[in-house]
Amino acid sequence: MRIYLNCFRFLTKRTALLAFAFTQIVSASFVLLPGAQIARAQEPITLEQAVGTALAKNPVLKAAQEETEVARAQTNQVRAAQYPRVDFSQGFTRGNNPVYVFGTLLTQRQFTAANFALSQLNTPAPLDNFQTRLEGQMLLFDWGRTRQRIRGAKRMETAAEFDAEQARQDLILRVVRAYYGVVVARENLAAAREAYRTAEANEARVKALAEAGLVVSSDLLSAQVFRAQMKDREIRADNQLQLARMMLSNEMGLGPEPLSEPVDKLEEFAGETRRIEEWERTALTERPALRAAELRYQAAEKNRSLARAEFGPRVGLFANVERDAEALGGGPSGTNWTAGVRLEINLFAGGADRHRLAEASARERQASNQLDWFRSGVRLEVRQAYLETHAAEQRVEAARGSAEQAQEGLRILQNRYDAGLATMTDLLRAQTAALEAKTGYLAALYDWHVAVAQLERTAGKLTEDSKLIRRTVTP
Repeated sequence: MRIYLNCFRFLTKRTALLAFAFTQIVSASFVLLPGAQIARAQEPITLEQAVGTALAKNPVLKAAQEETEVARAQTNQVRAAQYPRVDFSQGFTRGNNPVYVFGTLLTQRQFTAANFALSQLNTPAPLDNFQTRLEGQMLLFDWGRTRQRIRGAKRMETAAEFDAEQARQDLILRVVRAYYGVVVARENLAAAREAYRTAEANEARVKALAEAGLVVSSDLLSAQVFRAQMKDREIRADNQLQLARMMLSNEMGLGPEPLSEPVDKLEEFAGETRRIEEWERTALTERPALRAAELRYQAAEKNRSLARAEFGPRVGLFANVERDAEALGGGPSGTNWTAGVRLEINLFAGGADRHRLAEASARERQASNQLDWFRSGVRLEVRQAYLETHAAEQRVEAARGSAEQAQEGLRILQNRYDAGLATMTDLLRAQTAALEAKTGYLAALYDWHVAVAQLERTAGKLTEDSKLIRRTVTP
């Protein structure tokens, strides 16, 4: 009798499973087609292509790069003090002020003996004057002020270039995070959907067994609750995938509308073999932000030298040529010129120059302390990123083994439950453990990829030519 009962139970379970599988295949053909059309509507893109698009179109990076143009323009402004300055002006005046009329007649070269009459001197007629003036000046010597300004501005220009490079590497890191964020979200959604299909199959199988009186009704209720939980998980995973796609598109400078779909996938790769001391040396010499801080410290040194040069004299040339006439472009007129040398020495300014030197010295010390702190911070970031990279690699290894064991445990419990040797609670617990183990493995892979990118970024090596970016793993 027991043999017949076991055969009946086996056939009933297999019939229910086949029926459920057939319904799933039919429903999938209708449910998955719209998603497939959406995927085809998005452009497949590798990580290298995503980084290239972001570097070309991201508005934040473009704004950071404009700072380089600003600094270059400021350097050219300071350098312009080395060259002569020429100004042109055209003016018109009219009046009957005796002094104005007397002087204007002289500059127009129109003064005659009749103008000495008292009536002409005291009550002259109104006089027009069109003055055309060309004036030039050139600095000969300023005790090194201009030279120090140019050197300081040049260092700030180079610092801006390093800042732009740092912004590029920061953007690449964000793209790596967003790109693999889409990949891991997509894998999580696939795992959630698989778990939901498994939960549906369990519910259908248990329902058939319950109707046959082979299991208690509580097993059916547990299976229904588990299916609802897996549906909730699938919905959340789908939402996370949509958000991840929008984040990637936004980092690429394309707006929040997802237009690209990553084709790479998360896979294990060769671990990092360089020692932490090598990474530190690389970071201290190649980290763009650190190089920019060093240049700003050098610029602060030049500012102190500039403040000291303010105590010295200035020597310059000046010259001007002017034409004064009663009518613009014609008529009687006079042409005059003036040229000379000017020496300027500040004798007393209330101590302003001395206080400017004290300010510049304080800012130099401030920049030195900030630079030391920055170097220490870079070393700390490198060590942290190095440890996180190796920890993530170890986590991947552990999570891989855990996922394989959880999957094998699920298979064994499924067979035991089918044979009536395990409870529904054990089976559902095994299914949950398998899903958690798989998502944990994916999360560990994601953390490993991001940690490697972060390590290269802290060392100043995360460029579009990095092996991490060019290493394309296609499905």
